[in-house]
Amino acid sequence: MTGEVKSNAFDVSVTFLTRNGGATLLRALRSVRDQATENRVEIVAIDSGSTDATLTHLAEYDARVISIDPESFNFGTARDRAFVESNAPIVVTLSQDAVPADDKWLSDLIAPLSEGNSFVSCGRSIPDPHRGFHPFAWERNGYFYFTREMRKFRERFGRGLSFSNAAVRRDVWESVRIDPQPVGEDYQFQTKLEANHHAIAFVPDAQVYHHHNYDLVRLAQRCRNEGLGLRLLGCAYTEWDLISDLASPQKYLQWAREVRYGRIQSVSEAVFPVMRPLAVYAGSRFGRRAVWS
Repeated sequence: MTGEVKSNAFDVSVTFLTRNGGATLLRALRSVRDQATENRVEIVAIDSGSTDATLTHLAEYDARVISIDPESFNFGTARDRAFVESNAPIVVTLSQDAVPADDKWLSDLIAPLSEGNSFVSCGRSIPDPHRGFHPFAWERNGYFYFTREMRKFRERFGRGLSFSNAAVRRDVWESVRIDPQPVGEDYQFQTKLEANHHAIAFVPDAQVYHHHNYDLVRLAQRCRNEGLGLRLLGCAYTEWDLISDLASPQKYLQWAREVRYGRIQSVSEAVFPVMRPLAVYAGSRFGRRAVWS
């Protein structure tokens, strides 16, 4: 299957990987359609078995939906399929729970590509004032990725690309593609960009509302999956990394600050400095496939 653009009817394809996106996806779709842009925009969704109103919401906004088997879902394969199905020279990737924060988001995000300065651009995520739960403390304070497998990745490839809010020139994707990857397909794509000397522009003004909170099970699963994904990209998390991260005092000092100011509001936030190293190690050392609740 080639990546040839099948139509010149669109300037930008905005793509989602969806499954039970609910009301937040509806907000994202509405914001995409309300963008102040002269670009002709299509919406493409790769849906893996939604059972809520997701398909209705997508139909309401004239999205083209490709359904895939949820049992065999793989982030790399699904993301690559979204590019295959797109019909524009610029492909935007959005998480189903990432809501463009203003009507200039799309113009700001694709500007570096349109100007020819970069091959890929990546916007920011900021806390969502309309979400019914507070941001996870360790994402808000910037310590979520304190473990050493992420340090290894940054040292080799730089600041991490996020497909939660990104734009890619289609010809660049055609030249490198996205391989099957259980999780972390954006990081995998970044390693290919680095190998081919393709620059990434990080665009602070292209903001989306996007934050999480986690119960213990989902937090452990995410961290475990990230350990697996980074190992597959050559950034394994060793026993020495585990011991070093557990012993490092910096995150415990941050934990004390969070407690002092009353920002630790859940068990998962309280145990995160210990849980993340243990879960990342489990995924890196023993993981064979991603696990989801």
